[in-house]
Amino acid sequence: MKKVKLKVNEYEKKEIEEISKRFNLSIISSRILLNRNLTTFKEIEEFLDPDFKYFESSENYKDLHKGCQRVIQAIKSNESIIVYGDYDVDGVTSISQFMILLKEAGANVDYYVPEREAEGYGISTDFIEKLKENSINADLIITVDCGIAEIEKVSQINYLNKEVIIIDHHQCKEELPNAYAVINPKQKDCPSKNKQLCAAGLSFKFLTYLNRFLKIEGVEEELLELACLGTIADIVDLIGDNRIIAKKGLEKINDTKLIGLKKLMEISGISDKKIESYHIGFIIAPRINAAGRMDTAKKAIRLMLTEDETEAEKLALELESLNLLRKQAEGIIFEEAINKIETDFLFKKNIIVVFGENWHEGVLGIVASKLTEKYETPCVVISVKDGVGKGSARSLEYLDIFEAFKAADQYLVKYGGHKLAAGLTILEKNINIFANELNSYIQNVCRESTKLIMVDAYVEQDDINFGLLNEISRFEPFGAGNPKPSLSMINSDLKNIKKVGKNGNHLSFMLTNGKKDIPVIGFGKINLLEKILSKPSAYVVTLSLNEFNGRKDIQLILENVEETDSFNYKIDEEKMKVLDSIINKTKSKIIKTDIFMLVEKLNKIYNTKITAEEIICMLKKADNIQYALKNDMLYIKK
Repeated sequence: MKKVKLKVNEYEKKEIEEISKRFNLSIISSRILLNRNLTTFKEIEEFLDPDFKYFESSENYKDLHKGCQRVIQAIKSNESIIVYGDYDVDGVTSISQFMILLKEAGANVDYYVPEREAEGYGISTDFIEKLKENSINADLIITVDCGIAEIEKVSQINYLNKEVIIIDHHQCKEELPNAYAVINPKQKDCPSKNKQLCAAGLSFKFLTYLNRFLKIEGVEEELLELACLGTIADIVDLIGDNRIIAKKGLEKINDTKLIGLKKLMEISGISDKKIESYHIGFIIAPRINAAGRMDTAKKAIRLMLTEDETEAEKLALELESLNLLRKQAEGIIFEEAINKIETDFLFKKNIIVVFGENWHEGVLGIVASKLTEKYETPCVVISVKDGVGKGSARSLEYLDIFEAFKAADQYLVKYGGHKLAAGLTILEKNINIFANELNSYIQNVCRESTKLIMVDAYVEQDDINFGLLNEISRFEPFGAGNPKPSLSMINSDLKNIKKVGKNGNHLSFMLTNGKKDIPVIGFGKINLLEKILSKPSAYVVTLSLNEFNGRKDIQLILENVEETDSFNYKIDEEKMKVLDSIINKTKSKIIKTDIFMLVEKLNKIYNTKITAEEIICMLKKADNIQYALKNDMLYIKK
């Protein structure tokens, strides 16, 4: 695990004070706004008031007007339209938006979503074959959340005298498909400002512009709900137009008009809560994604489109069951991957590339995310079948994984994605050399030996109050590009630490300045225990509201800690004698014990008040004792 160093941006005092005065905000909140790259009063006003009056004109998007005119022509001529989309939330919500508006407009429209394992990502060979044999009738094909890399497939469709409109947000290569219209803000000659829209956001922009001509009433709120789901689930930066879609969409979702979404929230157990970005990202989206991962995304699309409560409940229950199956498959692969990584010491590499036979392709991305988080290292997870590997990659801020793949693409059959996530197809025989190439590339472009974490501001305990919490709540919704503000808590002492949770993976403690105690919870942070017990120089936290029995309190959520550059600790000789005594009494050469049980034992036997923090600090300072703390298990070598 890399040593963590914190960085807080420096700003002119006058600049901070002007923002504070103009918007009636604290100095800390003013710093947070500057850290979101909001440098003018106009930018800050738009951020604090995300409204459609600030929405970028659809006409700024290359080919969007041209694409809309082609759709209008298809509707008037009763041409067959197929909306072809990906099987994740972004694809599902994009397809659903098109189906809602075009059906209302009387279009001859249907949709096609490929089966993940049988057809894979993008325009499938099966789909092309069905077009050739006329088992699918289509004059116009609109691709959503895919298509930008499909040069050959689009040419094949053109050869069949059918036209293609591409609506995609993935990175563009030098050559683009020869489609009738390509709507992608990342193409070089697109003048739009909002480059981070996902397919659901682009579909919303396309369809609301199209509706200026169609003039269908009462549908745009439903389109907005779906665009919001896709935007938050696809983890695109929640800035500019994305922020407007997320903010306004969440308002509509809390009073949803979509029967299927309402049923899904009921079955997920969140219908009585105020729906925020967290609920979409961690509760709703996984259930929608489970359809495409474990069965067919058509079930999720039908759920979004149904107007029948009975069907909605049935489909929502099916998605719930599929999500449970997804968790089981994910758990099995995760454990197998960890075993391979630990056995082969892959965690020592610059990037972890791990593969297995017949791993379920539907959960590779989730497993890659969990492994990246666990090892704090970019990770590629590949499932091999009949000599061909299909995989998903997840990265960290310091590495653009798409560019890394591009540097080693001579070993890949196919790839695509973003800075932090990508997918690939590779021959099994090339996996090892591909992994070596990636490691060499990363060695050359990323030489940092420490993990640098940007925090918004240094704070002390007296800065933490409901006023600051209320100000920060104005910056919601949080997500990529607009993370929950992280604060560096300094000049605080540790108190009453313990492990909590069913499996003891969480940590609970107090931070105190001698006058005021603030509760802290570290979800899944048992791996940080040694750093926490070693008198860190700062705690990286976010603010949250804890409601219990009608009482509201501020609680800090632990994200990380910064270790001190030089460890200074004065040993209490009496307490050191107590620790030495129990070490010397043990007959085995290596003592293995749960540190919290050791604290309890020492205090009970010797009637002392020793803490876990004191034990680790004494062991760390002692010259003649070797120790290791792995999670909560303490190893002492005599």
